[in-house]
Amino acid sequence: MNIPTPEQIEQMMIEKMGLLPESLNAAKAIDPRFLIEQAMSSKFSVQDDKNPFDPKTSMLIMLAVSITLGSEECVEVQTRMLKKMGLSKEELAYLVKIVKHAHTSAVMGNAKAAFKTFED
Repeated sequence: MNIPTPEQIEQMMIEKMGLLPESLNAAKAIDPRFLIEQAMSSKFSVQDDKNPFDPKTSMLIMLAVSITLGSEECVEVQTRMLKKMGLSKEELAYLVKIVKHAHTSAVMGNAKAAFKTFED
């Protein structure tokens, strides 16, 4: 398997995302192999030929997770990429509503132990 160089990966990322995210730029300064690791992770998940989801759906999942985890940089880059894929304001609004509902549901689930304390 021929693995691209960090420089080649950086160029591919810039072409795809419009820029190299600051986090990856900082990681590259420490060890350029972080770019290879990031690219390989993408190749074996989002970009995998066996991925049952279309590219837009995969990116929507990534955006939902990034919103949930609070990664502002990822949210910005992924939203920019989704906008190029045709994401509408309505789709974004519903994605945020779904993420908000899932987050609220998780809070309720996490509070179960507290609620159960009052059952006895």
